[in-house]
Amino acid sequence: MNWQPFRDNAPANMTIFSASFPDVSDQWPMKDDTAREIAALDRALKADPALRPPLIEFEEGGRAALVPQNRYSEQAYRNRPALEAWRTRLVPTALALFVVQNPLEDRLPEGTKMDSDSRQWFIHANDAIGVRSRAKVLAALVERYIHNKSENNWVSLASGAAIPVLEALRNAKLEGQQVYLTLVDKDPVALRWAETMAAQEGLTVGEQLTLLRRDLVHTLVRNEDLLLELGDHQAELVDALGIFEYFNDADAAIFLQRALRLVRPGGAVIVSNMLTSSPQIDFTLRCIGWEHIFPRSLQQLQDIHLAAGVPVENVTVIVPKDGVYAVMEVRA
Repeated sequence: MNWQPFRDNAPANMTIFSASFPDVSDQWPMKDDTAREIAALDRALKADPALRPPLIEFEEGGRAALVPQNRYSEQAYRNRPALEAWRTRLVPTALALFVVQNPLEDRLPEGTKMDSDSRQWFIHANDAIGVRSRAKVLAALVERYIHNKSENNWVSLASGAAIPVLEALRNAKLEGQQVYLTLVDKDPVALRWAETMAAQEGLTVGEQLTLLRRDLVHTLVRNEDLLLELGDHQAELVDALGIFEYFNDADAAIFLQRALRLVRPGGAVIVSNMLTSSPQIDFTLRCIGWEHIFPRSLQQLQDIHLAAGVPVENVTVIVPKDGVYAVMEVRA
C-alpha cells in the first residue's frame, strides 16, 4: 500500500491521502480496449446532460425488464446478458456488489451465467475498481483498531454480504474468537450470504457473530432504537462503506453522530462516499443506471462531519488512485 499526500480540490485544513492498491484489472487481457469503450460512453453522456438513465419496469408476473432511455444505455446492455440480469435482479441489493467484488465468478448470485463481455465491465469499469479499492482502504485501516491482544467489537452498518469486512479480518490474520462482529442490514438475503461466508472464516452466529435485520433509516436516523439495542461506546470499530451516499446531508450528519456513539474512545467510524469528481460518474449513473445516490465533493463531506460536531483533526480522508470514492476515517 502506497500513501501519498492529496491536495487536488481538497479543503485547506483537511488531512487527506491518496492510496494505490493492486487490482484484478491491472494485468487482465483487453484492459485498454474495455477502458476506452467505457470512457467513450462516459464522454458521450457528459456531452448531453439531458440524457436519462434506464428504467426498470415490471412485467406481468413480476419479472423486471430494463428499458434504455438513451442509445448509450442501449449499446451498453446489448449482448451483455449478465450485466442486464445484474441490473434488473440484483441492483440495488448488496448482492449487486458481490458481483463487482468477485468478477471472476462463473455465475451471478441469482444463477445467471457470466458472459465474457459483461465480465470485462465488472473488472474494468472505474466504479467497479473503486468498490474494490475502498474495501482495501478499510482493510488497511482495520489494523489500527482491531488487535490480537484483546477482544474486539466491530459493527458493520448496511453490511450487505460483509465481503470487505470478512476479507479485512482474513488479511489481518486474527483469531476469529477475538473479534465479535455485528452485521446490520435490512436485506435478509444478503445477511444469509454473510452468515455462510462468515462460517468459512470461523465466525458463527450466537458466538462471534450477530446478525441484525434492521432498516438504518428507521432505527438509527429517525430514532435511536439501534443505539439502545447495541449500547453506547461498545465497539472499537464501526464501518458503513456502502450507505453514506444514500443519505441527504442532514440525515448523513445524524447518521455519523449516532454511529460515533457506538464507538469507544480511541475507536473510529469508517464511511465512504462517491465523489462528484469520480471519472466515470455519468457512465455509472446514466448509462448503467445505478440507484439514486448523493455523490459529494471533499468540501461537502467536510461540511457534513462538521455539522455532526466532528472537528477536522478527528478526520482523515483516503482517496484511492481510481478517484471514485473518498473513505473517511472518523475517530471518536
